[in-house]
Amino acid sequence: MNEQIEATNEISLFDIYKILKSHLLLILIFTLIIGGIATVYAYAIASPQYKSSAYVMVQVQVDPVSDTYDLVNAQRLLATAKDLISMPVVLEDVISDLSLNISEGHLKSGLSVESSTTSYFITISYISEDPVLARDVVDAVIESAIDFADANVSILANNILRTSSAKLGTYDSPNKILYVVVGLILGGIVGVGFAFIKELFNNTFRSKDQLEAAFGIQVLGVIPEFEVKEVL
Repeated sequence: MNEQIEATNEISLFDIYKILKSHLLLILIFTLIIGGIATVYAYAIASPQYKSSAYVMVQVQVDPVSDTYDLVNAQRLLATAKDLISMPVVLEDVISDLSLNISEGHLKSGLSVESSTTSYFITISYISEDPVLARDVVDAVIESAIDFADANVSILANNILRTSSAKLGTYDSPNKILYVVVGLILGGIVGVGFAFIKELFNNTFRSKDQLEAAFGIQVLGVIPEFEVKEVL
């Protein structure tokens, strides 16, 4: 008997359609509210972040006269040079040179140092709310790293070459359109979920089969759904 009741209580695709249709306004409200919150955050609350980048090259010159280079050793020194650029001693020097009122850890959190196994270039980037500061930090990091390598790291001395200068930071984040789209999608999901939860607590019978299974009686007739139209 219980199995029969459970079978008749299963929700069909048509039932799902009816649930969504009957709660369409509720779903739209949730979608607009959460989408609106995401829009306000993206355009009015979230601080814009600006990114500036520049490049250095690791090279090992063998003979200045013939202008030949040791590419194998240059590739080997790439990882060492990359680690040097983000070392605390370099970042502390940058903080001192630019008179920044931030910690070394805070400076490092916005700094990105990337290299590739297929080239000899290292990309130094910095993200900040100030586009000018983003540019100045990148240039200062490169200068400090080169000066420190030339003075203290013999294997890197004169082997790190600046190949570009940083430019004024360009807009990097947040992705405002993505925030709005995600907010609308999330709002729709929350609205649909709320509609199904509301329906889950609805203990009314949806069909005569459910009535017959629950009470063991035979339903003689049902009144179909209809809409009452006003007569003008």
